[in-house]
Amino acid sequence: MQRTWPIVVPTVALSLAPLSARAGEFEGVLHMTTSHADTDLRSAMDWYLKGDKGRMEMSRGEGRTSVMIFDATTRTMQMAMPGQKSYMEFSLAGERGEHLAEAFEHQVVERTGKTETIAGYSCEIWRITDKEQHRLKSHVCVAKGFGKAATFWADQKDGRRSSQPGWMKQLAEEGGFAIRSIQYDEAGKESMRMEVTGIDTKRLGANLFAFPADWVKQDMSAMQERMRAMREQKGQGKADLSRMLEDMNKRKAARRGGGEPAGEGGQQPDMQEIMTQLGEAMKKQQVQPQGGQ
Repeated sequence: MQRTWPIVVPTVALSLAPLSARAGEFEGVLHMTTSHADTDLRSAMDWYLKGDKGRMEMSRGEGRTSVMIFDATTRTMQMAMPGQKSYMEFSLAGERGEHLAEAFEHQVVERTGKTETIAGYSCEIWRITDKEQHRLKSHVCVAKGFGKAATFWADQKDGRRSSQPGWMKQLAEEGGFAIRSIQYDEAGKESMRMEVTGIDTKRLGANLFAFPADWVKQDMSAMQERMRAMREQKGQGKADLSRMLEDMNKRKAARRGGGEPAGEGGQQPDMQEIMTQLGEAMKKQQVQPQGGQ
């Protein structure tokens, strides 16, 4: 029997593949590749999982690597800025978590019960569709038994409440990681594919899940709170993260249409661009009369 629930999972959870899991079940590295139908470019990504912590390394070309660290207990995400010996930290709790959920609340997940074997692991195929247009958006194949770090975006306490969707409760009990994700465009054609090519089970050092002690932490959550306060002071209401992401994607599409090659990150949110937008918003607030901190 097929089961369908509304899904409110942020893009980083669906596109980068982690869904949910129990702590302590897996320790090791998942190697992934990403390909796009409209370009010959391929990129590599590695997920390091250990207990409630995770690390993602993604190749950006020309020898560059983007590094992010996640903590499921504190529900924080950190992004490395090695050139400045610093890192940015974002909180996914509270209002930020609500915005992430709202951005994807119009999607539906269907567990089909069909299974495949990928990289030696059995996985179940899930269908992700648009709730209003009933358009297929992606297929993901979810394997069980991976680390708690995959749920960095979710409140673990909420997942056990009866008001939460059935998919969240079941995944929290089963554990899961989407070892293949296929995205589709509006015409129903495959636009992007992410797939695990190998899984190494091994012990990981704690140093992988923390940036060097002499690096400076830039707390972006504090800046976001100041921005929200200034907007409310001017009657502009809450921050609209989904609109920010939509505008960002439109600019990326325009650049590609002008002949600029698609970046290795493809359809993934470019965190550096998000930071640029946040900085621009701060500048606009500062030059307006009666703006304050």
